[in-house]
Amino acid sequence: MVPDTRKALHPDALRPVNMPEEVAVEEDGNGRPRALKGKRRQPLLAVEDSWRLDDEWWRALPLSRLYFAVALSSGQQLVIFKDLRDNRWYRQAY
Repeated sequence: MVPDTRKALHPDALRPVNMPEEVAVEEDGNGRPRALKGKRRQPLLAVEDSWRLDDEWWRALPLSRLYFAVALSSGQQLVIFKDLRDNRWYRQAY
């Protein structure tokens, strides 16, 4: 059981959940992910699925993303996407 701290909640104490996190990705010649780059390079074992999302067309900046469900050589499974508006890669948990 969590103790009651009697502290009031404030809107500034809240934070968004599941926000995309920018990651460095090494691409192959076709623009598909080959490895994650960070403190150390993590090669991809497989791209298990891929899909494109074009949404919110009515907004000034609509979404346009290429998603990839990937398996890393460490065995970890991730969903990453390339934002086609800014050409940056992101990781997002689901």
